[in-house]
Amino acid sequence: MRIRMYITAAVTAAAAWLALGGIAAASFPNFSDCPTGLPSGSACVDIQSNSGEFEIKGFHVPLDHSLEIRGAVREPEGTFVPPAGTNGFFAQPVNVPGGLLGIELPITLNLVLATAELAGPASSIEFRPGDQTIRLPLKVRLSNPLIESNCHIGSNSNPIWVHLIPGTTSPPPPNRSISGRPGRLEFVPPDTLFARGAIVVENSFSIPGAQECGGLGLINLVIDAKLKLPSAAGNNSMIINNEAALRIIP
Repeated sequence: MRIRMYITAAVTAAAAWLALGGIAAASFPNFSDCPTGLPSGSACVDIQSNSGEFEIKGFHVPLDHSLEIRGAVREPEGTFVPPAGTNGFFAQPVNVPGGLLGIELPITLNLVLATAELAGPASSIEFRPGDQTIRLPLKVRLSNPLIESNCHIGSNSNPIWVHLIPGTTSPPPPNRSISGRPGRLEFVPPDTLFARGAIVVENSFSIPGAQECGGLGLINLVIDAKLKLPSAAGNNSMIINNEAALRIIP
């Protein structure tokens, strides 16, 4: 089983860390709703962001602790399986700095919250424990008293595809290469592997325009003008500092 092989291989790599500093306390993993009935060698998985940034042509949105992928990786095929009743992608709304409407309004009307959502089924999430990469389609819900409830940047049919890696990117111009870093491996007997302090990056994706935001399409135009959408590949980036944990299923 591939995940069992990842954990076995990681024991040796983590041994020096364990000898120097002991086994770190597992404070963040949430395996409480891990799917059941999976084949032996599959693993519960929990990935949580600690900090991060989403950038659209120089417009920055902090991500902080807002993102989580939780569920299981089913072996031998390596597919993602979400907790029952969910798609396995969990996100908290974040405040968009300065709002989005670009007009003078009371603060409660100008405040815009952005919430990342999975733009597809749970099976569209690809997590590769071996190299700590994550690939998935996203859309961003915008919330504001003046915006319709289904206002999004991206959609299921036209998502924002991100392929987050801990290595070095090769984006189209004008973006330049950026680099992440793999998480520090810690094996906690008998069955749990941590990758701590990983930085995964992506700056080769495009972003479509806003849709269904109300005002007979006028608010779509206002948001697109503010963020310069659609935004072609080479103008955007995502950087996430995360913690990941895998618990093997016997």
